[in-house]
Amino acid sequence: MFQGNLKGKDLITTQEWSFEDLESVLKLAGDMKKNPKNFSSTLQGKSLIMLFFNPSTRTRLSFEIGMTQLGGHAVYMDAEKAWIGKGSESIKDTASVMARYGDAISIRIFPNITDWQYGKSNEVVREFARWADIPVINMECDLFHPCQALADILTIKEKMGNLRGKKFVLSWAYHPRPLPVSVPNSALLIATRFGLDVTLLHPKGFELDEQIMSWARSNCEANGCNLEVSHNMEEAYRDADIVYVKAWGSLKYYGKPEEEKELRVNFRNWICNEDLMDLTNKNSIFMHCLPIRRNVEATDGVVDGPHSIIYDEAENRLHVQKAILSLVM
Repeated sequence: MFQGNLKGKDLITTQEWSFEDLESVLKLAGDMKKNPKNFSSTLQGKSLIMLFFNPSTRTRLSFEIGMTQLGGHAVYMDAEKAWIGKGSESIKDTASVMARYGDAISIRIFPNITDWQYGKSNEVVREFARWADIPVINMECDLFHPCQALADILTIKEKMGNLRGKKFVLSWAYHPRPLPVSVPNSALLIATRFGLDVTLLHPKGFELDEQIMSWARSNCEANGCNLEVSHNMEEAYRDADIVYVKAWGSLKYYGKPEEEKELRVNFRNWICNEDLMDLTNKNSIFMHCLPIRRNVEATDGVVDGPHSIIYDEAENRLHVQKAILSLVM
């Protein structure tokens, strides 16, 4: 049904897709959201192999239900119950055989499996893509979460319309343990691709990778938007249109959780609360990819408050992933 230039293409990061490709996903996702029955046989007879190295709620449900709604079939594989997870079969052999069985492979793998070696799980996804001659979709690695990013930007467009000149605050939040940088990396990259004025807010010591920052600055140059880095919560929140809160780990102490803890505990007050949201614009929105530590990353008053669109954001994972699957398979 969809025979455009995305047919057979891997999705590892949105940064590697053209703006037109990203727009085509969003347009189709919108159509599928409005008229789901029109697409009920789009992937009839096709199978998606979903390989999970990590626990999942939204990702598994949205991909599996999405394939069902498109008339296809999703096969869940727990990597720890397969030979690849036991370390006794190579990626080449696993990917090559999967490509003989299925029509696409989706993979979720991030650091607790790969011992916090920065970029290691992204390498695993790329190695699968190297050997599989069917599309490989990144369901989240240690560097990127492209499907979440596309759901985020679809949600922002639905709520805000024209994004030009809108202030997007991407804020670090305290969490009791270090988390991957995949969500902030992806949120920063897609926000700057779509022309949002971004304020990256975090305590000193929680900077993002310079390669990611370089891409984001290049995106801004190409799209006429701004990127600022702030360490002041009140200044950053003031007049914001979008507040996206997410915890992430310090790259300086990557793989060294005890050392990082000494830095992290100093910022327990980095929580999104009602007072901070009162500094934002009247019609601002609060976003989080979920799962969220309530009253740690954000207060109940914010999470359940009038600015929050977290459930709309989560729902849109289903729609953008259906669009991605339809375009690449």
